[in-house]
Amino acid sequence: MKPSAVQNRIGQHLVGLGKSVVFPNKSGPIPAKPYLVMQNRSRTDVDGALAGGKGYSEGSQAVVVVGELNAFATAADDLAYAVKERFPKALRLGGVTIRGASVQGGYTTETDYRVPVIIDWIAT
Repeated sequence: MKPSAVQNRIGQHLVGLGKSVVFPNKSGPIPAKPYLVMQNRSRTDVDGALAGGKGYSEGSQAVVVVGELNAFATAADDLAYAVKERFPKALRLGGVTIRGASVQGGYTTETDYRVPVIIDWIAT
């Protein structure tokens, strides 16, 4: 499966959460906080031909929750957990199967508070 197809399937499912999403290499005005930033993280293509099997791809996407700075972590953390719950283990999105999702530790920047969510996937 092409990288764009994986990103599209995960991105379309993410949009269903009802929050603004900033996609990779897509410029536009910065949405009001809180919003989500989808980032490409890793990808490996496995060719199963020598073992007599079918090839597949596996990797992960990062979705970063961007919240208000100096406004406690609660809202951003809750939204990060909502993103995680939107991608449960074994969820199928076309040819993409979610292996799991995890919320990482939040951190501050000069302008906001961010909480990454890592979504692990496999695609055939």
